[in-house]
Amino acid sequence: MKIANKEVIKFVEHLLKEDKVHQDITSNYFIDKGQQARATIFSKEKIIISGIDFTLELFKRNCGNIKVLSKLKDGSKIKNNTKILIIEGNAKKILSAERAGLNLLQHLSGISTLTARYSQKIKKNKVILLDTRKTTPGLRKFEKYATFIGGAKNHRLDLSEDYMIKDNHLILDNKIYEKIAKMNKNEKKKLVIECDNLFQVKKIIDLNVKHILLDNMNLKTMKKAKEIIGKKAKIEVSGGVNLKNITKISRIGVDFISIGAITQSAPAVNISLNLKKI
Repeated sequence: MKIANKEVIKFVEHLLKEDKVHQDITSNYFIDKGQQARATIFSKEKIIISGIDFTLELFKRNCGNIKVLSKLKDGSKIKNNTKILIIEGNAKKILSAERAGLNLLQHLSGISTLTARYSQKIKKNKVILLDTRKTTPGLRKFEKYATFIGGAKNHRLDLSEDYMIKDNHLILDNKIYEKIAKMNKNEKKKLVIECDNLFQVKKIIDLNVKHILLDNMNLKTMKKAKEIIGKKAKIEVSGGVNLKNITKISRIGVDFISIGAITQSAPAVNISLNLKKI
C-alpha cells in the first residue's frame, strides 16, 4: 500500500492546522524563539512501528530545517524503551508539533501491532488476513497502510474496486441472482457475495461465483459451507472473528479472513517524546 507524497503532505498539514500549532500560546510565551533542541521519540512497550515517515514529514512541515540523527523503518519490531526517531531543530516548533506527531504514530503503530498479532496466528495455515473498509473517516489510506505493515493484505479501498453483494443488496433486489447469472464473463472486477446461511451458499455456488464470503457463521456451519463449496470458489470468513478463535477458523481450509477490528478497534500504543536543549 503506497501513498503519494502529495497526499501525505496534505494530510500532515491538516493535522498541524487542526491543532493550531502556529497559535501555541504556551510555547510562544515561555520558549525562546531561537532555542534549539534534540527530540527523541521512543517506545514504552513492545510494538510494530508504522507511520514513521509520515510523522517525520509532519515535523519537517512545521519545523522547516531539521536534522535527522536516527530513524527506524516501518515494520520494525521493537521493545520497550527503544529509540524510534531522533531529530534536532527549533525547540518551539518541535514542541508545538509534538502532540499531532505522536497521535499519528501511536494510532498507526497500534493498528500495525494488532494486525501482526492476528497475522501470526494464521500464518502456519497459509490463510491471508484482509483488512476492511471499517476505518476512521478521513484516515482510510493511512490505516490500510498500517494494516499492510502489520502483515495484512488490503481489501477494497473503496466501493469502485470490486463488486460485493451484501445482505442489504439481497433485501432490496429480489432479482439479484438472475443479474449475477447475466454478468459479463469478461468483467475484470471481482465479484464477492456474502452468505450468512447454507441455503445462500448452495444457491450461489450454482452461479459459478468465484469468491464467497461467509458472514457471522459459527465454526460448525463454516465447515459445512466449506464442504459445499469445495474448490469451486475462494472462501473468505468475516464476522465474529477474534484472537481466541482465528486459528481454529484458519484450520478449516478457508482462503481469507477479513477483520474490521484491526482498524476499527486497535488501541493506540504507548510512545513518548523527550526534549533536550542543545
